[in-house]
Amino acid sequence: MRAIRNNGKVVLAALVGGVGLGVIARAWMRWISTEPEFSWSGTIFIIGSFAIFMITQSVVYLLRQKFKGKRTTRIIQFCGVIFSIPIFMAAGGMVLPTVALASLGMWRTSLGKRSRTALVLLSLIIPVIISRDIVSDFGWSIATLGRLVLFAFIYISVVSALRPTITPLRNI
Repeated sequence: MRAIRNNGKVVLAALVGGVGLGVIARAWMRWISTEPEFSWSGTIFIIGSFAIFMITQSVVYLLRQKFKGKRTTRIIQFCGVIFSIPIFMAAGGMVLPTVALASLGMWRTSLGKRSRTALVLLSLIIPVIISRDIVSDFGWSIATLGRLVLFAFIYISVVSALRPTITPLRNI
């Protein structure tokens, strides 16, 4: 009974974290837009997608601790990937390569150190381009620095959350 209660707390924390990250992501999208638009349907989709993403990653983490078989683990990891897709819809699709490369570089410990370093370095190409565009649109200022810091925070959070889905079979 204790495990169920603790598992529930993990999933609830993931829900709260996902909603929070979704709110931050939505606010950031509004903040970097040169022609801001707002729709409730878009906002709900973004927040809901991040909530589902974080809940899924927490469930993947919990299931990977319980089930150790290779086939079961692969199925769990596949579900973790599938339920991550909504956060990469629309404009989020632009950073999918960043998240994929950074996640593999950070969490796929079965790869060699040089390969992992190369993946992380390659993952920085798109954020550098996006950062350049943000600076180009708004110039250098404290607000622009805030936009860049928030951008980094969102994607570092997503890459960190993907650990249970990306980590090799026996390393969780």
